[in-house]
Amino acid sequence: MGESVADKINALIGERWSKPPGNAAIAREIRRETGLSISTGYLWMLRTGQRGNPTGDRLQALARFFQRPPAYFFDHEVTSEDMELAACLRQQGVRMIAMRADGLSEQSQRAILELVERARQIEKLDESDD
Repeated sequence: MGESVADKINALIGERWSKPPGNAAIAREIRRETGLSISTGYLWMLRTGQRGNPTGDRLQALARFFQRPPAYFFDHEVTSEDMELAACLRQQGVRMIAMRADGLSEQSQRAILELVERARQIEKLDESDD
């Protein structure tokens, strides 16, 4: 089974902020960025699982703010890996690499992957995984 709406919202908040602000600050930020309102109390209820079915303007506010389609919050097949991929694809450079690689042969895609792996080694990005 996939993650609940509360799990998804809390993960998206954690993805956006390394140290998330309180619900009041998040609600203000949602209003500021989207022009749509969500109350502090309602956001708290969503985050704690007391409400699990945002609709209407509240759903639109969350979807716009977190740059997800509204259906994202109800798709129980969405996994943490999907969320990790979505977070990576928010970076323009990563998105451009992926888009430009589309349509290339498997051989070319493997060559690009080898270049990326080598770059990660040079930048010592995966040392903690060893």
